[in-house]
Amino acid sequence: MGADGFSLRGGVRVVPRTGGGVRADSGWPMARLRADRDSIVLREIWAGTLVVTADNLVAIRRHGNTGVEFEVNDHDELWLFTALRVDRLTSGLTALGWRVGPSG
Repeated sequence: MGADGFSLRGGVRVVPRTGGGVRADSGWPMARLRADRDSIVLREIWAGTLVVTADNLVAIRRHGNTGVEFEVNDHDELWLFTALRVDRLTSGLTALGWRVGPSG
């Protein structure tokens, strides 16, 4: 990622949209988020990889003071990426043109 993108380490929690439970949960620095104007890629060893694009995006929501939740239409799970500096994460996404909504 150059001037048109950024990368952050953090944690990830993957939960089903309905029914409760947790499929994967890891803390900092086990996950990585890479973002540019075309896609956001979240990777974590146990959870796998989530690719967010304008075509599959349902919502990006702030999750309290700790992270950002990603919902896409081609996965039945919500991915919560947590970062030590969540403001840096949300401002970086906004600067790239991704709309980050309030907590749901």
